[in-house]
Amino acid sequence: MVEQLVLTNVYALVRDRHNPSRILLQQRWKPESDPVNSGRWELPGGKWRAFEPLAACAEREVEEETGLSEVEVQVSQTDHELLGDRVQVSEAIQLVQMLQGPYPSLLAIVDVLASGLPHSTGDGSREVQCLDQETLIEMMQNEPQTFTALSFAALRHRLLVQ
Repeated sequence: MVEQLVLTNVYALVRDRHNPSRILLQQRWKPESDPVNSGRWELPGGKWRAFEPLAACAEREVEEETGLSEVEVQVSQTDHELLGDRVQVSEAIQLVQMLQGPYPSLLAIVDVLASGLPHSTGDGSREVQCLDQETLIEMMQNEPQTFTALSFAALRHRLLVQ
């Protein structure tokens, strides 16, 4: 049996800097590579590049996919060095793992504050918009099938469980 590994993606729970009750969502749009989830709501995010700091990845992905500016990642980071190696410890992240589904996936989700008018700029998203938290909760309760499983779990945990 071939060992299957998972690559971590970085996603962001983006709140409007001027109205933090508004949360950004986008529709995933990858009909060729992920037809099951295409058209479903998700948080913005994407591939984590080798040696890229967590906050830098989250900032890049939010800017690339949403066009938002003044992106501020809300994560505590501390750098350490030992024998020429540089290591960064990040705190205040949420890990969300697919245990059973179409593909193995692990998301490192960080909180982000941002400004600007969101619009689709990425290669795998469309219909980027900010929703009031109450509207988002209502959507999750009434139409859970319209979300990707990973983003739904992250949002449910953050907004309904805590």
